[in-house]
Amino acid sequence: MKCCYDITFHPSWWYKNAGIHFGKRFFNDPDYRLEADIHMRKCLYDKFGEFGLGEKNPKIRPIIDSDLVAGEYLQSMMLGCEIQFSDQNLPEVLCANLNELQIEKIVEKDLFEYEGWKEIVAQIDCLEEKFGYTESHIDLHGVQNLALDLRGLELFIDYYEQPQIAQKLLKSCAILISRAGEYLSQRSQTLSAGVTSIMKQIDPSIFVTSNCTVEMVSNEVYETHLLQWDNYLASRFKGFGLHHCGKTMEHLIQGYSKVQNVCFLEVGAFSNVKKMRSAFPDTFLNLRYSPVRLKEVSPDELKSDIMHMLEDGYKEGKTSFSCVGIDADTSDEKIKEFLSIVRG
Repeated sequence: MKCCYDITFHPSWWYKNAGIHFGKRFFNDPDYRLEADIHMRKCLYDKFGEFGLGEKNPKIRPIIDSDLVAGEYLQSMMLGCEIQFSDQNLPEVLCANLNELQIEKIVEKDLFEYEGWKEIVAQIDCLEEKFGYTESHIDLHGVQNLALDLRGLELFIDYYEQPQIAQKLLKSCAILISRAGEYLSQRSQTLSAGVTSIMKQIDPSIFVTSNCTVEMVSNEVYETHLLQWDNYLASRFKGFGLHHCGKTMEHLIQGYSKVQNVCFLEVGAFSNVKKMRSAFPDTFLNLRYSPVRLKEVSPDELKSDIMHMLEDGYKEGKTSFSCVGIDADTSDEKIKEFLSIVRG
């Protein structure tokens, strides 16, 4: 059962193994980021080149953000959240804890009215002028993910007690995400590798929305409050995908089956792969393995885990495998065991 595969490391791994600092400079200074990107790809080759990772002699890539780490913050910053940067972690979004009045006053502005967006476009313009093109690896975010950054856990209460407030906020989030994605799709042939880097091997033009926090709600809540906004996004892009890194993606099968235009699903570690494949027989599934379990599991258990996942979810040309967020405490031997098994 041959399929494409990928791994992504936590910033702590890059800091330890490649000396890369993920402070504000990494995201705001193209010269530093492009130099770091070369070093990162060379590091991957030196450690795991035998498995097709990295490059022996990497050339400069005019990238915005990075496809070698996974994290979302830009849209949250644009809507008023404070962001904390640090050397060994992804940018941390501090919840804005907006109240009802602040939510009511949110206005869907033009992208260029946001200072954070202006800075990104300035980087794109600079790189495009210098290299002739730009690769965007900005995480496209997800509607509920972004709403939680703005409202906090009160959002879950709003679903029941103030649904009009929840819908006002979700609508504003969906509009901003859509506008950002549409703009980036005009400036870059890569769109979703910042959400999940496996997209580089599948179809970089697909718009993949991040539904990380949807694991926290029931299918009923999803269909009542969130489905319309996933469909809103899906209607604006030729190909649409759902990233769901939660442990029980199968509990949303009914709701996810109502999303239009879905051609890609990222199935979170520990989700029921067999149920997902049964419900989506012709959809491309990326099966994710837990980086926490990878660190702890024996070689035999690792092989058994992976083979069972592939037996349950494999369809030729419609399956990939990845492990995302591998941290600095995971040994190279463990990573090589994983890569050797998924390579087949």
